[in-house]
Amino acid sequence: MGFTVRRAREIYRGRVFRLTEQDVVLPNGRETTFSIVEHPGAVAVVPLFENGDVLLVRQFRLATKGYLYEIPAGTLEPGEAPAATARRELIEETGYRCRSLKKFAEFYAAPGFCTELMRLFVARGLTRTRAEPEADEVIKPLRVSYRKALDMVRRGRIRDAKSMIGLLMTHGRG
Repeated sequence: MGFTVRRAREIYRGRVFRLTEQDVVLPNGRETTFSIVEHPGAVAVVPLFENGDVLLVRQFRLATKGYLYEIPAGTLEPGEAPAATARRELIEETGYRCRSLKKFAEFYAAPGFCTELMRLFVARGLTRTRAEPEADEVIKPLRVSYRKALDMVRRGRIRDAKSMIGLLMTHGRG
């Protein structure tokens, strides 16, 4: 048995997402109302150097009231393919381009209330170019050994879920 949306209404529309309230009949026949954040999806990139170092970013995040260590990431633009978003975000946030880019995983960031599907890529063959951060980004690239990045995850210095997942899933993939 599927589900049925009886009514959906927009509560808020922002630059990146919209919030809807949906009255639904669940697969078990019960009726309820959900608040859903509708998001176009995003990408995150694990940039790996030839020697095994990884490129992180230290980024100010207002929602956490401080800086987080993360892998480069960003939101899909309308009509933009995820790989194109990954290449664009890598340049914007780090000042590096990649020769190869491979998707290795995808996951829902917060499926209890949000439609955002995060696609994870690994980037190799990195070459320096000019960073082009967006006006609302306070961001600084940081090159560290892969071992140090994993240690940052273990010690709680990397607390961003997409970054933890990306780093832990690429461990041992050479």
